[in-house]
Amino acid sequence: MAMTEADYVDKLRQMLPPGPAFDLELEPDWVQLVAALAPELARIEAGGEALLLELNPATATALLPDWEGYLGLPDVCTVPGSQSLEERRQAVVDKLTATGAPQLSYYLKLARQVGITTTIEEFRPARVGPTNAGDFLYGDGWPWGWIAAAPLEVYGTPAAAALDCRLQRDAPQYTDVVLAYGRAQVDDIVLKVDQLFTALHYTLPAAIAGIEDL
Repeated sequence: MAMTEADYVDKLRQMLPPGPAFDLELEPDWVQLVAALAPELARIEAGGEALLLELNPATATALLPDWEGYLGLPDVCTVPGSQSLEERRQAVVDKLTATGAPQLSYYLKLARQVGITTTIEEFRPARVGPTNAGDFLYGDGWPWGWIAAAPLEVYGTPAAAALDCRLQRDAPQYTDVVLAYGRAQVDDIVLKVDQLFTALHYTLPAAIAGIEDL
């Protein structure tokens, strides 16, 4: 912890030689000198401590633009001026610590970095055996396509735009990635439609047939 101005006043007084020539009560000029030196010494020490914070991008302020310039930040997927100080710091840390090949975990991490929870769905061509009745019949090109599903409420937000940009930028060139919204809502609608279909075509006719048998 840096010494304060009061700490330096006390230290400077203790460093004065003994004797009446340096007696602060007899020589008020020394009091003024000590009072004048203490603020500058405290400022310099505080600056030294602040400089230590600049060595860590997670706490940097004055040198944050230098960290960003070294790493090419903000990137093309960031709207200029849209990030807070903490978000800029986090972007630097994320870029410095980014590891791994283009795997699902990497893309899920990209989504978490912008505050969006996603799920990723991959596809495979239809094959006898693995494909079940009712499955979609995907063609041979589908292994190179995948969907990142995000909540419907993030549609149109800056975070969603940034995520879409980064997915397109970082996905391998031979793949086709789509950022989709509202998968949970769609699944819920499909489930309800399926339940309604079952009720209309199976449950209700069976119930009517049972009543007619009475």
